[in-house]
Amino acid sequence: MSRSFGNAVRDFTASFASLARLPRAFWIVIGAFVVESSAYFGVLTLMASYVSRDLGWSDVRAGFTVSLFTMAVTLFMLGAGSYAEGFGLRRAILFALLICTGGRALYSLAPVWSSTIAGGAVLVSLLAVAVGAGILQPVCYSGVKQYTDQRTSSMGYALIYAIMNLGIVGIGALSAWIRPAVQYLKAGAGGEAFGSPVIEALSGISMTGVQAVNWACTAITGATFLLFLMLMTRKVEAAKIRPDPAEAMRRAEAQPLGQRLRHYFAEGPFSNSRFLFFIFMLLPVRTLFAHQWLTFPEYILRAYDKGVADRMEWLVNWINPMIIFIGVPVATALSRRADVYTMMVVGSLVSAVPAFLLCAGPNLTLLIAYFVVFSIGEALWSARFLEYASELAPPGRVAQYMGLAQIPWLLAKGTTGFYSGYVLSRFCPEGVPPAEMQTGTMWLLYGSIAMMSPIGLWLARNWVRAGLRTRQIGTA
Repeated sequence: MSRSFGNAVRDFTASFASLARLPRAFWIVIGAFVVESSAYFGVLTLMASYVSRDLGWSDVRAGFTVSLFTMAVTLFMLGAGSYAEGFGLRRAILFALLICTGGRALYSLAPVWSSTIAGGAVLVSLLAVAVGAGILQPVCYSGVKQYTDQRTSSMGYALIYAIMNLGIVGIGALSAWIRPAVQYLKAGAGGEAFGSPVIEALSGISMTGVQAVNWACTAITGATFLLFLMLMTRKVEAAKIRPDPAEAMRRAEAQPLGQRLRHYFAEGPFSNSRFLFFIFMLLPVRTLFAHQWLTFPEYILRAYDKGVADRMEWLVNWINPMIIFIGVPVATALSRRADVYTMMVVGSLVSAVPAFLLCAGPNLTLLIAYFVVFSIGEALWSARFLEYASELAPPGRVAQYMGLAQIPWLLAKGTTGFYSGYVLSRFCPEGVPPAEMQTGTMWLLYGSIAMMSPIGLWLARNWVRAGLRTRQIGTA
């Protein structure tokens, strides 16, 4: 036991020490991805509230809109990300950041127009952001592989996932400051607030606190584009440890669209039924991730008192990301030699079980406990799964495989949003006293759905392992 612990500690220390040797481009790619992801989640967390409160849409319509948007992001990861990678990492990221900036600006303007124009503007803006986000994530993950080697890739993926969550903590703090402060100022009850010139400026261009947060996120994305343009020169981009031949392959493979689609679905993970089961069986537990923006914001705003509701972002965007920021690098370093499938079973179980804590009804202590335990489960398996999918990819197909690995996300985001608005209006309706709500039933339903993942993975463990590659990533 002591020898195993000593090996784990040495692996942990060596993994962190290896990060100092990574190229400058690695940190620029991570920085662009983290900052833009912060803006993405800042908008996403409040999206259901924005379209329902600011635009007057119903809970059901709001849930459908958010779900279709997040599903579109994953759809574009499947195709646009791998296609854009063929034009070069630098150009693909710049294009993604530019289109996200334009889309967010249009989205933030929606409340100033009539309902018909606003609805069209929201759809166009979300489509633009979905394209940009669908390109950015797989291309940045491809960049992590290109700027790391086999020994540093585990920590590279853990680092990008962890720092992304630290960025979500930051945007949560920013949102929790801007939203209520602007809202109180618009109502004539703002008083003296920290950073009041910023609040007053945002209040001048916003009708509500949520719209002010959207404008702040637009500015963040625009600034990220400018900084990446200045820092990521072609010389910096060229310093790759494991160059990916995607750009050369794009020029060489001038095939008709139909032939490219046939190859896309006939090769790789789509041809392996066990791997498909492996990634799709994670779909039920992933629905809890979707509830982070589909259900939790409105659940907290409606079921808890004003003191908690005004700090909703602290719960939704602080606890989980902070634990992931600390826990993912530590868990990855300590479990580099652990079986990936076992990590999936244990991690999904730990993520699913705490949903049943919320069956007791609105309780701040239990709510915090949920986020803590759920986040520990996520830390156990999330980054290892991304690394596993990336390392399966043949040369020139990293972004494509990273997109394929997001298919469970596609379905989780889609299916969850199709019923979350109805469930929210049925068990946690707007304007009803918390004592008359049935939120415990809502979380019993969602917990039962999530438990299907660890149970299904455990029951099929022998069959799946018989067909998956047995070499464990990161042990070389």
